[in-house]
Amino acid sequence: MKKSETGYHGDGMAKSRLDCDEQARNPRYNWKRYWKTEEELKLMKKPIRQYYERTNLLIQQYIYIDRLLDSSLPHDLLNEYNTSQDQPSIPATISEEQPPVNAESGGQREPNGASSGNKKIKRTPRDLYKVPTEDTPLLEDSDDEDGPRPEIPGMTDDSVESGDRIVQVAIYVNLAANIVLLGGKMAVIVLTSSLSVLASLVDGALDLLSTVIVWTTTRLIARQDRYRYPVGRRRLEPIGVLVFSVIMVTCFFQVALECFNRLNSGDHSIIQLGVPSISIMASTVVIKALCWVWCRVIKNSSVQALAQDAATDVVFNLFSIIFPLVGYYANLWWLDGLGGLLLSAYVIINWAGTSAAHIRNLTGAAATADERNVLLYLTMRFAKTIKQIQGLEAYHLGDKLNVEVDIVLDETMALRDSHDLGESLQYVLESVPTVDRAFVHQDYASWNLPSHMQQQAE
Repeated sequence: MKKSETGYHGDGMAKSRLDCDEQARNPRYNWKRYWKTEEELKLMKKPIRQYYERTNLLIQQYIYIDRLLDSSLPHDLLNEYNTSQDQPSIPATISEEQPPVNAESGGQREPNGASSGNKKIKRTPRDLYKVPTEDTPLLEDSDDEDGPRPEIPGMTDDSVESGDRIVQVAIYVNLAANIVLLGGKMAVIVLTSSLSVLASLVDGALDLLSTVIVWTTTRLIARQDRYRYPVGRRRLEPIGVLVFSVIMVTCFFQVALECFNRLNSGDHSIIQLGVPSISIMASTVVIKALCWVWCRVIKNSSVQALAQDAATDVVFNLFSIIFPLVGYYANLWWLDGLGGLLLSAYVIINWAGTSAAHIRNLTGAAATADERNVLLYLTMRFAKTIKQIQGLEAYHLGDKLNVEVDIVLDETMALRDSHDLGESLQYVLESVPTVDRAFVHQDYASWNLPSHMQQQAE
């Protein structure tokens, strides 16, 4: 039976006019032909090797996008619209009061166009590893060990959820360890006037403060309030890190100033660490090393950050012991002050860079060229019905990117089809782990006036 003008078959079943199968998308490239193996890279000179290492990284990201587009995800997104288009859309009653969290939806349509009774796709980076209705992982490893593997920089395989008990236990164990070790370092600083130990004490106190800041921001982010914070409070995390980095730099600047004053003073007394002091500092190194060994096997991004912090503390506290000990046995009065100054300078430089990076991201810095190329490739391959990509802007408003894409479609395309295409592209863009929110604007002409008032004023 012929298709009617409304786009339905005679039997009443909806027909997808934007089927995202292999024929509806632009073909993929054979990226493996450009891949360089480790053996080939070792034979190259450094500048050429760096170029091909960057090329390999881009190839891995392009293959990730290919796997994403060739999976059932785009097709299932469009099917959500097709299965819900026959259902009447009844607007919800407008209320000035916030509805309760456990209130029933009453069959209303969700913002993505699918009814609440239908099983919808979880659009999170972690769930892309196994798309619903598929038995094999989306990002399965390649058979060739030397070949390219799909990968996005900054993406972690969180096989353990943040709400799992093992993650909570790891956080509380690290918190308890920081409290105990802070008390031990306070006892050491009473027994000795070592500036290297003072730097370690300040580092321990700020470690405890960082744990409190991360715990507080995590709980605030988890409390979603779509009325007061429509897009969530995910930017609290980089803001918390920025506040902590400023505190870190300020505190260690004071420690560095104290070390500088000690070196310029006439006091040339040699600092001696007693057995109790050495025992407490050595136990700090051992406990932090055990925390690192345990946390690094838990596949969760938050716990992995704790593992990295523990590894840094092992090195920091180890040198806090070495500087005064070597100064005592080598009879070098200035080595303890110099050690404290070097440790402070290391922390200041490290956290000043972290602070600058977060300020840059929070003020709307542009994405890198490689990040834009990956998003442009995804948009280009998404559907053959996209005649032209008029523009693509990617910029930071926090740790992740906001993406604005302007695409050109045929002016005779039905409104329903253009809507389904644009919103499906939006969801697939937001499925890329580096993207927070995406906005897709459909146009029928290849040229358009600036889309924002500030752009027109310029």
